[in-house]
Amino acid sequence: MSSFSPIQSVETLLTVANGYSGASAIAAQVLLSAWNSNDFTVPVAELALLDGDNDQHALNLITGKDPQNVIAHGEKKFRTLCVEWSHLETQRKGTV
Repeated sequence: MSSFSPIQSVETLLTVANGYSGASAIAAQVLLSAWNSNDFTVPVAELALLDGDNDQHALNLITGKDPQNVIAHGEKKFRTLCVEWSHLETQRKGTV
């Protein structure tokens, strides 16, 4: 069980996602998938890119609910993140 609060996990992963590291994209995908799993998915193998406690923050977020509701101005922050990382949006196959 994680010793991190949902607030800590969301804020930490937002910091990583808004940074310029190799883990920024996966942090954004975890956040956006927890926020809107219809449009964003987490490539499970890429979770290995999260180092230190960030993998625990990701698991904490994945098992939680409504990450935008645990931080101040969460909805705005998640909408901004969605715009910045819109290229990660899940591509859907056309219907037959």
